[in-house]
Amino acid sequence: MWIGIDDTDSRNAGCTTYIAFRIVSTFADRVISLPRLVRLNPNLKYKTRGNGALSIRIGNRTEETKTVIGKFDGKKISLYLQNNEMEPDFPKTYDNSMIEQVVGIVEEYYEKNQTNTNPGIVFSNKKFDTDIYRNALERDIPMDYIEEILKKTDSIYRKIGSGRGIIGAVSSIAWDRNRTTYELLNYKYPRGGYVDDMVKTTIGKIAESYDSTFNNMETKEGKVCLFPKDRTPVIYGIRGLVFDDLIQIQEEINSRFPDFDRNYMIFATNQGTDDHILRLESGMELRELSSYEITGYVNELPQRKEGGHLFFGIKYGVTDIKAVAFEPSKGFRDELEKLEIGDRVRLFGSYAKGTIKIEKLELIHPSIIYERRTPLCSRCGSRTSNIGSLKYRCIKCGNVMDPEYVKTNYKRMTMKLEPPAYARRHLSMPWKLENASFRSNEYEF
Repeated sequence: MWIGIDDTDSRNAGCTTYIAFRIVSTFADRVISLPRLVRLNPNLKYKTRGNGALSIRIGNRTEETKTVIGKFDGKKISLYLQNNEMEPDFPKTYDNSMIEQVVGIVEEYYEKNQTNTNPGIVFSNKKFDTDIYRNALERDIPMDYIEEILKKTDSIYRKIGSGRGIIGAVSSIAWDRNRTTYELLNYKYPRGGYVDDMVKTTIGKIAESYDSTFNNMETKEGKVCLFPKDRTPVIYGIRGLVFDDLIQIQEEINSRFPDFDRNYMIFATNQGTDDHILRLESGMELRELSSYEITGYVNELPQRKEGGHLFFGIKYGVTDIKAVAFEPSKGFRDELEKLEIGDRVRLFGSYAKGTIKIEKLELIHPSIIYERRTPLCSRCGSRTSNIGSLKYRCIKCGNVMDPEYVKTNYKRMTMKLEPPAYARRHLSMPWKLENASFRSNEYEF
């Protein structure tokens, strides 16, 4: 059986991953894969913070060896992880007792009395089609479409409030795990609480010392990016490509700071995978709320506007597109400001109202820039002086000449640019992972 959950938090409190943590720790003997944290369309107006939905896979045990994926109240959470090649032996009927327990956990921990918090809980004996996941990354899926799918598949679902969370719940179950990363989340309920800056830095450096981790520190600024604002049960989250490395990192943290050895769990995620990015091909039209990879030429110089946001223009085919880097991206704007007319660039970002919100950019080919210089006289080799109208006169023989134009060869900017780690979207793939192997393990790691 698949369990999907979404929309249990608010902008100021709560976390759906914590609810998944409580469910997995309760039913550890029956969970047969890592819990899945699936980020969906980052452009939807009614998302809370990261637009993440959760799913959990329940089945009959087929393996003899347990894998530790975390701890609950200091005790290990160990799962019999299902072999990827084997379809789990789902029962013909639903376990109503488990369903009621899961619903009870959600009802206990979701953020109540919040207008925009509308939890949805889905139970299905079938994995939903991957197209649903793709659609949930690229557009705004209507709830009646999802309810129709749930009825056709004889799934059970519960709605609290409007129940909009069933959209994310189904989409999370539909995730194909084509590219997978991992995140270890450490908890303290109901809020993570204060952590000393020195402790934060030490934990950040431990995480950053592993090549397989990403988006954990902004090394240029020495800023640790693991610790969210103190408003949810999450103390910190460490992201990486290798499951075993995250376990090792947590053990190193435990050896120095035992207080963090009580409640944590590793999730399989689509974070840092660019799964939301569509490559814009010739003839394709840009669709509102979707995210694209676009290659074009700069046709309007960068300019900062009110609020510190940086805008410039891109020519894609015959289409003019605005591009923007927002103020929180800080130094990223300084580098983009060096772009010149004619630069060929490849940029990634979401599209809305004629504007691409830049997530990262590659300068493929800088435009050729010429520097105007005062020439030496072509007759006698003497110096010349500027007489206006782009003309120069030899101070010795009076010969009039045009200026010299010399191609400059200095490097104007780094070839691949991205915002600092703390300003990146969850789904956006950092350049560090561009050639990474999102390896598919034999088991559901």
